[in-house]
Amino acid sequence: MNFITRYRNSIQITLFCIGLAILGLFVYNSGIIENYEIISSVNIPTFILALCCTFGVIFLRVYRWKYLSEWYKPDVAWKDATLATISSLFYANITPAKFGDLYKAYFMKRVYKMNLTDGVSMIFYERFFELVILFLAASAIVFIQLSGVTVIVLEVIAVILILLLIFYYKIDSLIQFIQKVSVKIPFFKNISLDIQVRKMSFPRIVGVFFITLISLSLEFLQLWLVACAFGYVLNPIIITILFSLSIIIGLVSQIPLSMGVMEGSLSYFLMYLGVTSVDSMAIVLTDRIISMYLVIIIGFIVSKLSSDRIIEVHL
Repeated sequence: MNFITRYRNSIQITLFCIGLAILGLFVYNSGIIENYEIISSVNIPTFILALCCTFGVIFLRVYRWKYLSEWYKPDVAWKDATLATISSLFYANITPAKFGDLYKAYFMKRVYKMNLTDGVSMIFYERFFELVILFLAASAIVFIQLSGVTVIVLEVIAVILILLLIFYYKIDSLIQFIQKVSVKIPFFKNISLDIQVRKMSFPRIVGVFFITLISLSLEFLQLWLVACAFGYVLNPIIITILFSLSIIIGLVSQIPLSMGVMEGSLSYFLMYLGVTSVDSMAIVLTDRIISMYLVIIIGFIVSKLSSDRIIEVHL
């Protein structure tokens, strides 16, 4: 087990270093270091509006978790929904494929004794609809420019979404099959595999979809406002499409924080819209600072509080 842990940590550190190197290369080539004074030209009121979008996104994610929790565990307090959600923003963003997002399921199990499969199901609904919305938005790239790399990325995400959907709706049959097979294997005879997956009602699923849609719309709006703060009034529809595509490219890379990959791809897309190399990197870095790195810092602080909450429950 220690070997597996060290191996996983080594991969994570390696991917992080690769992302950091890519980011450093893009920053160096953009010329922003020599033109750092560009930051002083930012329109402060517009930047503050963009910052407000960040806190709006955080609130909507907390509300979505509370909304999901009400189906599985009606008595979940706002405080605990907040602790679980914001803490996971730290753990998810420092791990490949946002694996750390499972912290929410762990928190609910420790504090509310919620079945772990229920917690994982809640996370599935969140991630699935985020991917669906991003994929639909990014797919509109076919109306702007279609390249081989774009097609490959979209095809990969489409396949992942289809597989996730099939897996979720067939998971009951899969569990039943595993339970039947495990009875015949001596090693598993004394291990309980009584797993139940509870699926939400259709109206509740629709609610999760719209909460996710509003949350992502605020993220798109935030990038648009940051660009406005630097003096670029870009087409909001096109910037939404390109932003979604850059997020997907970052997810496919599996690099923690999508560091380097997302910044580089989004900066390239902004230059495609006529933004200069220096300004595009300034816009991207500013957006990432308030939407990602600030959120990670907040998540790190709250993660300490959530740990205290778990300890408090088990005293």
